[in-house]
Amino acid sequence: MGVCGSTDSPASLEERRRAERIDQRLKEDQRKRDNEDAKKMLLLGAGQSGKSTLFKQTQLLYGKKLKREEMESYIPIIIGNTISSMQTLVEKSEDFAKEREDGKKFQHSLPDEAKIIKMSDKESIDPQLGAAIKKMWDDPGIQATYNEKHAFQLIDSAKYYFSHIDRIAVPDWFPDEEDVLRSRARTTGIVTTEFVVQEHHFKMFDVGGQKSERKKWVPFFEGVDCVLFVAAISGYNKSHAILTPQTLFEDGVTNRIVDALNLFKKTVEEKMLQSSSLVLFLNKRDLFEEEIKRFPITISPPLQHYDGDGSYESCCKFIREQFENLVPPQRTVTIHITCATDRTNVRVVFDSVREHVLNASLEAAGLTAAI
Repeated sequence: MGVCGSTDSPASLEERRRAERIDQRLKEDQRKRDNEDAKKMLLLGAGQSGKSTLFKQTQLLYGKKLKREEMESYIPIIIGNTISSMQTLVEKSEDFAKEREDGKKFQHSLPDEAKIIKMSDKESIDPQLGAAIKKMWDDPGIQATYNEKHAFQLIDSAKYYFSHIDRIAVPDWFPDEEDVLRSRARTTGIVTTEFVVQEHHFKMFDVGGQKSERKKWVPFFEGVDCVLFVAAISGYNKSHAILTPQTLFEDGVTNRIVDALNLFKKTVEEKMLQSSSLVLFLNKRDLFEEEIKRFPITISPPLQHYDGDGSYESCCKFIREQFENLVPPQRTVTIHITCATDRTNVRVVFDSVREHVLNASLEAAGLTAAI
């Protein structure tokens, strides 16, 4: 008896392979079309402007959710942020106590906890270190030092992590989205995310904002549909004690508002970006609103001629005008006052930006309805 089997003939096997090749080619063509149709959005701005936070917030809102291994990669960053921030506060507490006439109010009263914090290798937070950080954060001298943070470099998320130290110090702690969003790591090179909103494909590029990274921006200027420029308006202030403006994180010299205005001017004038839509985010409005209660914006060199009533609305309007003045009459800039850590705010703003980009594309193609 013969054995029956189902063996493809050479002809049918070749036909199946041919079908697979066609299917693969169709998929490649579709990916190419999607890539060509994608609206390219380029995030620019100085270091510490909140640019990367805005990038992460947009990714969390519209992109693919972070995988567990991606979330896990932020653990050492968050731990390092938390420990180094408290080490900075302890150091400045002790420095201010020695250097300032009113130094007594800055001196912490916890030498044992300070020793534990100073000796940390920044790689982990065990219960002992967590307890030391929590106790130190409640110390009046450390609180007084924290209130002088405009006089030294401290990441904006320090208070958030200190307030959540009980949770972070648990042995099996795992970061949530808010922890990741608040994390601070210097952006080097280029980070890209893609997302689809209402069938429209977007690609967003985040490039390092530090001065040493800016030479890497140029290759990404070609074909940009929209430039999203981020400036931290909270960077205007200075220390009463040493009378030096809040400065760039990387050089300790350049005033952040000065740098933001100069960088925005260069962006506006960049020849390769003349056909790109321009959106300006005046970011960190929450921190700015707190700072102007203590320091008038006139202490910042570019804002010395402000003569308003000092209210939040008036100060924002004036700073907005300083940036608008750098944009030539023939070009339009859309400006939003933002807080990149506020998800609701970012969602509302980005929905507006998305519509702006799509309308600009239709206008460029001559497809807008006549008014």
